[in-house]
Amino acid sequence: MANELHARRLVRKNPSDIVSGINDEREASISRTNGAPVALERNIGLPTAISIIMGCIIGSGIFISPKGVLLYSGSVGTALIVWGVCGIVAFLGALCYAELGTTIKKSGGDYTYLYEVYGSFMAFLMIWVYLAIIGPGNISIISQTFAVYAIAPFYPDCDPPQLAVVLVSESCIFLIYFYNCITVRGTAWVQIVTTIAKVFGLLIIIVVGIVQLFQGQTEYLNFDGPGTSITRISLALYAGLFSYGGWTALNAITEELNKPNRDFPVAASVSMLLITAIYVMTNIAYFTAMSPTELLRSPAVAVTFGDKLLGDWAWTMPVVVAISTFGTTNGSILTSSRIIFACARDGYLPDLLSMVQMKYNSPMPSLIIMWILSAIYGLYPYIGSLINYTAFAYWLFVGIVITGQIYLRFRKPYLQRPFKIPIIIPIFFAMFAYFLVFVSIFSATMEAVIGLIIILTGVPVYFYSVWTNKPRWLSRMFSKCSVIFQKLMLVMKQEIETY
Repeated sequence: MANELHARRLVRKNPSDIVSGINDEREASISRTNGAPVALERNIGLPTAISIIMGCIIGSGIFISPKGVLLYSGSVGTALIVWGVCGIVAFLGALCYAELGTTIKKSGGDYTYLYEVYGSFMAFLMIWVYLAIIGPGNISIISQTFAVYAIAPFYPDCDPPQLAVVLVSESCIFLIYFYNCITVRGTAWVQIVTTIAKVFGLLIIIVVGIVQLFQGQTEYLNFDGPGTSITRISLALYAGLFSYGGWTALNAITEELNKPNRDFPVAASVSMLLITAIYVMTNIAYFTAMSPTELLRSPAVAVTFGDKLLGDWAWTMPVVVAISTFGTTNGSILTSSRIIFACARDGYLPDLLSMVQMKYNSPMPSLIIMWILSAIYGLYPYIGSLINYTAFAYWLFVGIVITGQIYLRFRKPYLQRPFKIPIIIPIFFAMFAYFLVFVSIFSATMEAVIGLIIILTGVPVYFYSVWTNKPRWLSRMFSKCSVIFQKLMLVMKQEIETY
């Protein structure tokens, strides 16, 4: 028997919702291209699941600028310890989310878990911050990084012009969104190939670093430095965990996993242990070739490393960075669109965003709205400052999600939990998340305040979504627009549930 959370279905069907005019007869009138049910398909196996987590985590940070950890750690030795500790914490977080993913088998990640435990209001505030800035803003930043390194070989003696960066970045965004719209299976293969490429690039750095170690290049691997403090170590952990961010990627696409009960714990364990080892060894390799001062001054650490040690093969580093960021963009688009899809399916975003393309079985409307927002943000080169305002909000919601996991353990112990971790792990991780929120409030007060303001702007939008007496003319207008877009994209509601 399906457990209570799995069986819960949306019962709020407000006739004044944005697309209330799209009734069953209109959906049925659209001819379909094949006889298969229109729904998200379970096309993602274990290798792809591992590549999605690794691909979303290994982005531009480890290649370009791991300087935040060093800056706040005060010494190379302390920085390496911080990288290891961050890997352990991220691994514990991945285990917590693996349990959640096998308990609540619905796509949507944090949004779904907040909705199931706390209700729609808390879940909507999270999705509002994600939709407004975090999702499309992060995609635009990564795509801009891809553009810089993709065209860097054409401008060997100077920085590439901003217009060229914008054009290549926007082309990258369009290409990946378009490909995500027409094939889910092909998108998964892109993720596998790019993940292999970026891991291969890191292995080049690690192997060269090992050779350096055997040659006695250990001058900078010590604890010499200006020292640190509890506050600065906290900021170093914050910076390190940012580079490990992405362990929740599978939770956004739960309904597309072939065997979620197996794939969640295995993929989380394998990917996080591999990434932790790779990150620590990569940073050791960096310090066999450059001093802490050189690393802090370098705009792209991996490129500087290649220039110093790879000789004629130094060009491989910009190529690897470009491939890495391309793969990270692909993984971010794959997961972010499913979060929007899950929220719309529950009725708190326009119903059109919860529909599936009938030929390709992809959430095309959610992908298109995310593409539009990503393309708009991509026009501005300083979008990264906006992401800083929501950093504390991210950890706040993570802490609330894990607190909900603890609550479910005691409130609903009868739930089926195919993968169950010791209760001390989510307790520790929740406390750690709240600690990071506390630190960010005092170390970056203005960013925390602005982040809180961004969250609160979602309150009136939420109440509009649950407003039961919207003007009829407004509902009819949105309904007609939705029908038009539904026919243009050939999309409809899922015919079967995939959870």
